Amino acid sequence: MDIRQLRYFVTIAEEKSYSKAAKSLHISQPSLSNAIMKLEAETKFQLLERNTKGLALTEAGQIFHMRSTELLRKFDNMLKELEEIREVGNGTISIGLIESSKFWLFKVIKDFKKTFPTIHFQLKEILGHQNVIESLINCDVHFTITNQPVNNEEINLIPIYSEKFVLLVNNHDPISQQEKIALNEILTRDLILSTSGFQTRKDILDAFEQEGVKPNIYFEIERLETACSIVEEGLGVTILPESYVRYAFSPHTTSIPIDSSFLSRTVYLAHLKDRYLPPAVHQLFADIHQFINYKNE
Repeated sequence: MDIRQLRYFVTIAEEKSYSKAAKSLHISQPSLSNAIMKLEAETKFQLLERNTKGLALTEAGQIFHMRSTELLRKFDNMLKELEEIREVGNGTISIGLIESSKFWLFKVIKDFKKTFPTIHFQLKEILGHQNVIESLINCDVHFTITNQPVNNEEINLIPIYSEKFVLLVNNHDPISQQEKIALNEILTRDLILSTSGFQTRKDILDAFEQEGVKPNIYFEIERLETACSIVEEGLGVTILPESYVRYAFSPHTTSIPIDSSFLSRTVYLAHLKDRYLPPAVHQLFADIHQFINYKNE
């Protein structure tokens, strides 16, 4: 039994067809059939069976598929790690991030490049709890900056800062002159909020629920930048992380602190526990912590 056989089997299980799997693997269908027959002979179990819908996994096949998928993932991750060891100081750092982190993260990277001028970066906006987990487990990124409170035994979740949310309003809105505002004071305003699936939306709606009030959601958006543009046109108000508003300056809007003990969030640095991380990544971790600590002093 070897890695090649496992990859053949997993591909067939996913495609549910020998012909489709053979095409995907770029081998002949007879060769693929022979490889699976040998695999079943070695395991002494029937792993695949035909039914009215095509191919299906047997009970043994289901277990074998689950374990094979895990082994292939670990094998592919190992190859990535070995490649990174060869490219110490000259490789690529892949980072998953949330939109609100882009302002301060780029400042960190600017200083980091002075020490590691040949390092390249891949930046990917990764949103949603499951997407964050999958991107780390599949080694698509070295680490992710996220506001998702990920609970997974394979992932190390490090809090890097906590912050409050603020209300962003157009300068012509009468409430723009207030020093602070309560959630029940904006119930008649058209609220701009992230669409379902975003942690920011959940944090904000949880706060409204805790306060016992219901918001008037008028616009649903995917990017905070879009929310700011709508506010600039005077079409509503929005609630944004304090750090985002601090850097996303607009002369046409005003931010107001929100008087609510329920409206805050934590931002995390998440990485896979058992993955080898190059020295340059560890240095970037240290630079991030140093930058955040300096800004919070």
